[in-house]
Amino acid sequence: MEAVSPHRPRLAWLLTLVATAASTYALDAVATAAGLLLVATGALGGVSHAGVLVLLVASYVVWAIGLRANLGANRRLLARTGASTNLLSKLGFDLAGPRAPRWQRVAADAGYVVTELLKEAPYYAGAFGTAVATESVSADDALVFLGGANLGAAAYEYGLSRLTLSFLRR
Repeated sequence: MEAVSPHRPRLAWLLTLVATAASTYALDAVATAAGLLLVATGALGGVSHAGVLVLLVASYVVWAIGLRANLGANRRLLARTGASTNLLSKLGFDLAGPRAPRWQRVAADAGYVVTELLKEAPYYAGAFGTAVATESVSADDALVFLGGANLGAAAYEYGLSRLTLSFLRR
């Protein structure tokens, strides 16, 4: 892969900021829509609490697979352009420095994963806050929403990885 030009670090940071904002918004929109759609269809209305928990765990596995694909694409994007779709990933990559490529990969991945995990908090707060505040939303509804949101996030992460790799092929 081509190395990043040392003459364009500001452009890489600007592109990273724009890509992070766009990616965060798009991910949240897709994940929220998927979670709401799964709850609204009532497709899992007759599933037991244990079944809903299995759905949630399975959705995290699928999300991890999508995230793994996107981490690889993000590493390639960083190595080739110096830009990222995730601000903390770019920060970790730059702080690790070009003399430590293995640590650059680890730091970039860690920054990305930490960001994604932090984005989970509002989903849990919203889902369970709604379940506590109203009788029309149950704990199982909240879990189904979270499972759907994870599946939407998985699809988004995988799609972003394909888009990033397609961009890099040009």
